[in-house]
Amino acid sequence: MGTRCGELDPGVILYLMDERKMDVRAIERLLYTESGLLGMSGISSDMRSLLASADPSAKLAVDVFVYRIRRELGSLAAALGGLDSIVFTGGIGEHSAAIRERVCQDAAWLGIELDAAANACGGPRLTTGRSRVSAWVIPANEELMIARHTQRLLGRAREAGRAHDTSHDSGGIGGRRQERRDG
Repeated sequence: MGTRCGELDPGVILYLMDERKMDVRAIERLLYTESGLLGMSGISSDMRSLLASADPSAKLAVDVFVYRIRRELGSLAAALGGLDSIVFTGGIGEHSAAIRERVCQDAAWLGIELDAAANACGGPRLTTGRSRVSAWVIPANEELMIARHTQRLLGRAREAGRAHDTSHDSGGIGGRRQERRDG
């Protein structure tokens, strides 16, 4: 991530509190706004800046970023028993041909054969027809997803409201009046 930390050993937090005398707010600031690519490089949270930089710390941040993707892909492939496709999305995935190229090269063992021209153009398909695992660029549309989820939740709330209204019908269970007959 740009400014947030990834995986973290819980002992690090105890170290920061005990040895560095950091309070909760300082640790929160460190974990959420001073870590990630920015924390690794000390330069920027923007991948474009890091790729353009000759600074060794920028190169290290990019190398660690790609390594973590390689590690997670391997873990997912093992857990799933293989992969059909990988999808690049979000800012870096959609816009950084250099990162996509490195990730696909590292994943060649999965059967990914990168089409360099397709990658340079941003896809949508990045792999050759011979590739056993396909790679794609799919633009994120977070606003659309939020709208869809909101619409679904509002639909459920309306349905629940209608169900609630009919359950208080004076007709009793199922909307029919129940008569009591004494024998």
